[in-house]
Amino acid sequence: MHLLRKILLVFSFTFSLGVVMAQNETETLVQTLQTANFSNLLSFWDAASEVNILDQSAQKQVTPAQANQQLQLFFSNKNIIGFEKNAERKLGTTIYITGKLLSAQGKFNLSLLLQETKNGVSIVSIRIS
Repeated sequence: MHLLRKILLVFSFTFSLGVVMAQNETETLVQTLQTANFSNLLSFWDAASEVNILDQSAQKQVTPAQANQQLQLFFSNKNIIGFEKNAERKLGTTIYITGKLLSAQGKFNLSLLLQETKNGVSIVSIRIS
């Protein structure tokens, strides 16, 4: 019985550590969006991401550089000055973040679909409406 308790304790600690690491990465991603730091954002993109941005045609399977460039162009064109996270949900290795991009022109909805991998969190899909 004592051994079983130790095993459960180690398992729960390991699981908790993984959750904390994913939360830290998603918070870093949110801060990167808030500061519009596109050089740091580049490392978060998946090798082939889906990008669906308002007033642009939806694109599937874009490279990290292309996705980053499209988002940077949107930020520039709409004079985005910040990002407010509304919600974050996690199911297995999938994380969903929603929020508002702030601009003098109004607010834009942003949805991110992230995937946890052994290398960290990556952006699989982004949608701005």
